[in-house]
Amino acid sequence: MKSRHFENVLALLGALVILIGVSAAANIALAGDMGTVEIHGSAQT
Repeated sequence: MKSRHFENVLALLGALVILIGVSAAANIALAGDMGTVEIHGSAQT
């Protein structure tokens, strides 16, 4: 019973890590598009 609960907790933590990783990757991809513009803009000045 205890090991079953532990497996459920691990599964939930794994799902959270995957969700956080996906959202972080999406934020980096979106920020990357805007970030390149900012980098080019600051490089010109």
